[in-house]
Amino acid sequence: MDLFEQSLLMMDELNRELENSELMDGLIRLDLVYQCCYISMEHGVAVQSLLKEKLYTSVLALFRIQFESVVRAYWVLLRASNEQILKIQTLNVSELFKNEKMPMVSEMIEQLKNIEEIKSIALQFEEFKFYSLKHLNSIVHTGKHSIIRNAVGLTQKQSSDVMKQSNGFISMAAQILLRHAGKEKWIHMLHAKYRECFQMEEDIRPEEKQRIDAMYKRHD
Repeated sequence: MDLFEQSLLMMDELNRELENSELMDGLIRLDLVYQCCYISMEHGVAVQSLLKEKLYTSVLALFRIQFESVVRAYWVLLRASNEQILKIQTLNVSELFKNEKMPMVSEMIEQLKNIEEIKSIALQFEEFKFYSLKHLNSIVHTGKHSIIRNAVGLTQKQSSDVMKQSNGFISMAAQILLRHAGKEKWIHMLHAKYRECFQMEEDIRPEEKQRIDAMYKRHD
């Protein structure tokens, strides 16, 4: 069974669990968080489908949006002020045209890093931002990376890495939903059962990590 088929099975099982879960209700903040989670997961499913069709430039553009959606979900849940929540909430069509200033993804990650409860998740966001965001932004804005990627595509390993990272963002979004259904430990079972669908830190060999860090001129 290939990675795509395993990922479909993983999503089917996750969706069944969510359908059989009763989420905590009653707050504007939580409703917005849930929407961000579902949007991010929807993007993840689309990334899988686009990878199968080898539409690589679109894959990477949506991958960038999926990442910001899940960061936004955590930020809305844990850091957004009540005033910001009201700005995000949309009650009628006219409000869609208001230019409400919201923090960009880098600022949201910086704020989330100060929360001990999710520090490991925030650090994963920061790692992804450091290594991937610049070239994904170029893809979204049809810059040089977009032109190059459209011409050469992705290698099999690159495709696998994107799918595994996308699956990781799906599980991060699902973790919020499951926690608010009293099932926060269920996601660990999903990771164990579908281990090959996710990219973990231990999957990257030390020498490969050193090579990548040198290429990006990273110094811890």
